[in-house]
Amino acid sequence: MTTAETFVYYPQYCFHLSPTINKWCPLRAADIPGLESKPGFEDIGVLFCLNHPIKWVRITGVVVAIDDYYGHRVYTVDDSTGKCIECTLTVPTVTSDKTRHVNNSGNNDTSTGAHIAPAKIATLAHTADTNATNGPLKIPPPADIDVGTVLDVKGTVKLFRGQRQITIWKLTRVLSTNQEVLFWDKIRDLRRDVLSKPWVLKDREVRRCRKLQQAEADESGSKKRKKTAGGLARDSSEGRRSSAEGKSAPGVGSRSKNSLGTTLAKAAKVQHTTRAGSSRSAGDGGKYDALGL
Repeated sequence: MTTAETFVYYPQYCFHLSPTINKWCPLRAADIPGLESKPGFEDIGVLFCLNHPIKWVRITGVVVAIDDYYGHRVYTVDDSTGKCIECTLTVPTVTSDKTRHVNNSGNNDTSTGAHIAPAKIATLAHTADTNATNGPLKIPPPADIDVGTVLDVKGTVKLFRGQRQITIWKLTRVLSTNQEVLFWDKIRDLRRDVLSKPWVLKDREVRRCRKLQQAEADESGSKKRKKTAGGLARDSSEGRRSSAEGKSAPGVGSRSKNSLGTTLAKAAKVQHTTRAGSSRSAGDGGKYDALGL
């Protein structure tokens, strides 16, 4: 029998070849605690079943408890596999007046467990699909989900106080037993075709992935160096331009000083001429005044 020590845990640059990494993996609630965490992969939120990397999980079950806390709601889901799993939904901490008005004026009442219209179910599913591309689902607590509701939950696995939980990214109601049976078939197929045997890559595939990763790293480093060199070149050219402008400034100043000196000399000459003319005029005027003219 294959033991855990014989598994090869491939580097992250090989994950795109995995049949489980980029898909919602249908699992049982009892499978979630058995997923293993390996050193070096904690920061990317990847767990392992055998050596299959799993990031996105999907479960279906009936809600047996609902707990509200500040900023999030916890649905405890039981899928009849002997384990329950807590699924956390982030909710807005401050409800707007519009949302409050919609919740109060709607036909749904969580206290009475009233049934929600099919149009509301479609809206909830659409909201989940829209938010799943951006991050965990963050909506006001759906009023149509109560104890006894069967849910299809998609999300990521996190550890909270030593217990595995699912952070909800997509949330929909299961409206019929037929949908639930189809989900059980998907669990069976995944376990039989993928999870029952280790993930194995050939050496040449690993080498090719390593080369691609190294090429991408070199390209990224080259772009970064070019960007840095371009910034240094711009700074250098601006420094030379400033230096050239500084060198040309004294010439401009000397020309301005020469021009000012010439203007002052001309003004002094004009003033001297005017004074001389005034003196002559004053002398002539005295002579003619004495003659009575």
